[in-house]
Amino acid sequence: MIKQKTWPYFLIALFFTLTSIFPVLAFSPYLAILYRRKGLIHALWMSTLCGLILDLLSTAPFGLYAMEMALLSACMFRFRIYFVDKPIGLSSYTALISLVFTIFSRFALMIYDPILPFTFQGFVTDFLLLPLGDAFYAFLFFSCPLLLYRWFKSKFQKLYFRFLFFKKESNKKEEELSKT
Repeated sequence: MIKQKTWPYFLIALFFTLTSIFPVLAFSPYLAILYRRKGLIHALWMSTLCGLILDLLSTAPFGLYAMEMALLSACMFRFRIYFVDKPIGLSSYTALISLVFTIFSRFALMIYDPILPFTFQGFVTDFLLLPLGDAFYAFLFFSCPLLLYRWFKSKFQKLYFRFLFFKKESNKKEEELSKT
């Protein structure tokens, strides 16, 4: 089995967690990639680390997000086989992870603050728009850079081979000229 790296994705997710440019769960695409590339034990440890980072940045009771992330990993790890390793698979798996995390967070916050209102606007925002935003975020910042890299790499290789071909042709012409 090839050892696949996940730390660049962790750094991207950490950057968006610390900057909070978009109101999304920044670690959800990283968790989707982590579940696809690593084993369950490694995924549990890394998701707990992601939860501890969220705990340090939030006002919720300490350990709540770490517990939710570990529970999320235990529940969602088995669904990794149903999603393809394509941008649409990453986006849909990210949306599902975000939806389940939102459900866990809502239940956990209801335990700590039972007067938390549950309205239609909150339902639409939390359970529809947030997972869709996370899916778009996963596509834009986790899938598109890889697609662009592959596209530029293929274009650069074609240009480089053309350059080598023209270099060989010019060397042949120089040899012919020097012989005469």
